[in-house]
Amino acid sequence: MGSMEEIPLFSDKTKSAQKAAMENRWEDFKNIMKDDKENLLKQFDLFKNTAIHVATRSNDPQLLKELIEVFPKEDRWQVMCNENCEGNTILHEVVFCKKVQVADVVFEKEDELLQPQSPGEKRSLLLELRNRRGETPLFMAAMHGKLKMLDHMVKRVPTHREEDVRKHFHRFDKYSALHASVMGQHFDVAVWLLGMDKELAMQKDEKDLTCLQLLSNMPQVFRSHTHMGPVKSLIYDLLPIDGYEIEDGGNFQLSEDEKDIESGKMEERKHCKPVISNIKYGFWKLFTKVFEGIRHMRKEKKKHKLAECLTNKLVKYDLSWQISHNDSKRTTIITMPRHPLHVAKRRRIIALKREERRKYDEDPPDRTALCIATKAGIVEIVEKFLDVNPEAIFHVNENKQNLLNMVVRYRQKKILQIIKKKGALVSLVPQITKKGRTILHDAARMYKAEHLAGVAFQLQNELRWYHKVRKMIPEHYNMHCDIDGHTPEDMLAIEHDEMLKEAQKWLKETAQSCSTVAILVATVVFAAAYAIPGGTEKGTPVFLHSHVFLFFTIMDIMALVTLASFSDVVPFHPYFPM
Repeated sequence: MGSMEEIPLFSDKTKSAQKAAMENRWEDFKNIMKDDKENLLKQFDLFKNTAIHVATRSNDPQLLKELIEVFPKEDRWQVMCNENCEGNTILHEVVFCKKVQVADVVFEKEDELLQPQSPGEKRSLLLELRNRRGETPLFMAAMHGKLKMLDHMVKRVPTHREEDVRKHFHRFDKYSALHASVMGQHFDVAVWLLGMDKELAMQKDEKDLTCLQLLSNMPQVFRSHTHMGPVKSLIYDLLPIDGYEIEDGGNFQLSEDEKDIESGKMEERKHCKPVISNIKYGFWKLFTKVFEGIRHMRKEKKKHKLAECLTNKLVKYDLSWQISHNDSKRTTIITMPRHPLHVAKRRRIIALKREERRKYDEDPPDRTALCIATKAGIVEIVEKFLDVNPEAIFHVNENKQNLLNMVVRYRQKKILQIIKKKGALVSLVPQITKKGRTILHDAARMYKAEHLAGVAFQLQNELRWYHKVRKMIPEHYNMHCDIDGHTPEDMLAIEHDEMLKEAQKWLKETAQSCSTVAILVATVVFAAAYAIPGGTEKGTPVFLHSHVFLFFTIMDIMALVTLASFSDVVPFHPYFPM
C-alpha cells in the first residue's frame, strides 16, 4: 500500500458515459449525463474536458443545446467558458465538428447571455478567448485545416475590418495562422487566409521565416517531386483540377483567373462552363469513391494544385531576392596552383588538410525563398519567381553564390533547364564564390541524393555531372584554385576517394560473382555442345533435319559466342584507375 491513498478519478456513471462517447452512442451518453448537473461540470477524461466539451464530438447540435440548457441561465456563461487542460473552451472544441450548426448553438446561447449585461460588466466574446498557447477558436480552425468551420465562424467577428480579424490569427508568440496552416499542409486554408489578410504573407515566425520560406522547404508537396509511373501519370493528368470539396460541403475552385475576378467576368465564366466539364467531374468523383488508389491520387493532386496556387500568391509579396550581392567584380583572372607540375605532392598536402577543411566547409543557411527552392529543386516556385521577377535570376547571396552555383551543387537538373530557357546561362557561369570556387568546384563536391543500385553507379553519375558542367565553363577555369588551393580535379579526387574505394571493391566482388556464374553457364553450354540430343547414326545427328534441333544448335552457338565476349568487366573511368 502506498503512502498516499488512491482515490478513483471517475465514478461508475462517468465510466459508462465515457464508453458511450467512445462508441458514438450519443443517445445513451445524453441519458446518463442529462439529469446530473454536478457531474456535467466534473472532469470527464484525462484531458480535463467536461461532458459539455465531449458532447461537441457528437456533431449533434440538439444534444449540445440540451446539455447547456440543463443549467440555469445565470450559470450558462461559466459552463461555456470552462477550460480543459489546454485552456480550450467548448468553442475551441466545436472547431473539430463537421456541422457548422453546432457552432450556431454556442453563438445562439452567447447572444442570449450578452444582451442583458449588468452595468459595468463586460464579457469577452467566446471567439476572443484564447487557450494556454494563445490560440483563439479561429486560429485553431486554421491550424487544423477546418476551412468550412473557419469560414462560418469568421462571420461572427463584430466588424469585418482587417485589424479586427487579424488579431484572431496570431498567437502570443510571432506564430501566425498562415504559418500554422502551411506547416499542417492545409493549403486551402492558407489561400483563404491570404484572401482575408494579405499582410500575413510578409510576416515571420519566431525563427524569422516567412510562409514562402517554409513552403520552399517542403518539396514533397509539389508535383515536381512526386515520382509516378507512366500509367499513374496518365491518370493523374486526367483527374479534374476544379471542384475540390471543402470537407463535406462547398467547393474550392483553383482555376479562377484573378484578371476575371477584378474585371467582374467571373460570374459570366461560371455560367458558360461547359456541361461536359460537369460530367467529367462527376465521372471522376464516382471513380474516387470506388477505387482507393484513384482517391489517394486525387487527394495528392489537390495538395499539389493548392500548394501551387498558394505559391502564386506568396511570390508576389516576397522581396527577399532584392537583397543581392552583385557588387563584387567577377574576375576572369584565375588563381593558378602553387605547384602545378607536382600534382601528387599537391594532392598529398591537400589530403592532410581535408578533414580540417570539411569541419568548416558548410555554408551558412540561405534565407532567401528563391535560393531555398532552387536548392530543393522545387520547379513550381522557381518558375513562378522568375515569371513575376525576371531579374531575380541574377540574385547572388551573401556567400557570392548565384542560382547556377546552387543548381550545380545540389544537382538540380530541372532548374538548370529553366535557367537555359531564360538565356541566362552565359551570364551566370563566370561567378566566383566567396570561397573562390567556380561552378566546376561545386560539381566536383560530393553529393549523395539519388539512390542508385551500387556505389559504382553513383560514382559514374557524379562523373557524368562533372563533365556536363565542365563543358559549360571556359577552358582556363579548369586550372582555377579556390582559397584552399584546390583545382576542380583536386576537389573531385579528394571528395570522392572513399567512394572510389567502395566502387573498386564493389566492382571486384561483382566481377567475381559474374565469373562464377559464367563458369557454371560455360560448363552447361559446352556439355550441351558435345552431347548431341538424340545421338548420332554413322556420325550424323539423328535430328539433323528437325527444326527444333536447328534452333537448339543456333542457341548453343550464341551462348558460346556470348561467353567468349564476357571475358572483361566494363572498364572504369580514367580519372579513377583501378
